[in-house]
Amino acid sequence: MSDNCVVIEPSALSEFRSKRVRHDSYQRINSDEIYQSFFITHTCYDCMPKSGKVLLLDARLSIRKAFFALVYNSVRAALVWHAPTSSNIGLITISDFINMLIAAYDSKWNSVATLETSSILEWKQNSQKKSGACNQNLGSTIIQLSPEDSLYTAILTLIEHKIHRIPVVDPTTHDFLFLITHKRILKFLYLYIYDLPQPHFIHQTLEELKLGTYDNLVVIDLKTKLIEVLRIFQRLRISALPVVDSEKRLRDVYSKFDIMHLAATRTYANLDVPLCDILDSIHDHNTYQLATCKMTDQLFELMDKFVSREVNYRLTMHVD
Repeated sequence: MSDNCVVIEPSALSEFRSKRVRHDSYQRINSDEIYQSFFITHTCYDCMPKSGKVLLLDARLSIRKAFFALVYNSVRAALVWHAPTSSNIGLITISDFINMLIAAYDSKWNSVATLETSSILEWKQNSQKKSGACNQNLGSTIIQLSPEDSLYTAILTLIEHKIHRIPVVDPTTHDFLFLITHKRILKFLYLYIYDLPQPHFIHQTLEELKLGTYDNLVVIDLKTKLIEVLRIFQRLRISALPVVDSEKRLRDVYSKFDIMHLAATRTYANLDVPLCDILDSIHDHNTYQLATCKMTDQLFELMDKFVSREVNYRLTMHVD
């Protein structure tokens, strides 16, 4: 299958794009419920791109090749296809790569060869055994949505399961359509941001809304070992970590996607290196600019920065 594919709208679903509620009807809704109503009256199918890249990997593919595929296609996840059962058995993500590296490190790298040669299927089966779900069929617990599900349902599902993405699958053909994420939903809302009545809170500041994490904020410094960074990502299930200097000033941000650099360069054999040894090879600081915001920024400004900067992690906040 080609990495780049054009999504053709099935006739059974093509009517969904025309079923949006008229935007002028939102004038009759309480301003604080505008966005909730917008998400309830729009479906996952509305949010699907007209064309895009769909990455589907065979479960028999080696782990090393799987992550090369993620790096090469600049994506954070791919659906795993199990040919014998003609079914999707889950996703392979950067979190899987982190878990694999930690497992290999804790075994004193006795399993590094296995890490490179084992198949995705073997990794999924081993993970299932460790979680105590060995009696369940692979893929039986996969979380997925129908294109007819509302965006409100998608948001609640993302929050409830504390996950970053959900496959949207046609319930009739079982075709994988796309991955829906927080970012894609936000970008879809932003398309209509000037057409919709604006709730009052969108013009409140981050400080007024108490939006963000300020207490017990986890940060790392330039001397933090890479293995320690991986363990933090695994334990807290966060997407990025602020990097500070000895005076606690922000110097950089290390995101989960940056870890894919290890797969691309095959430099994952030494996880005891300090972060400073790898940051320069990841970020060109002559052109790289941190995505930051101020406590005095309004929520609307923050949304604009998320969309325009194409960031996938939460913006680092600071006070002037």
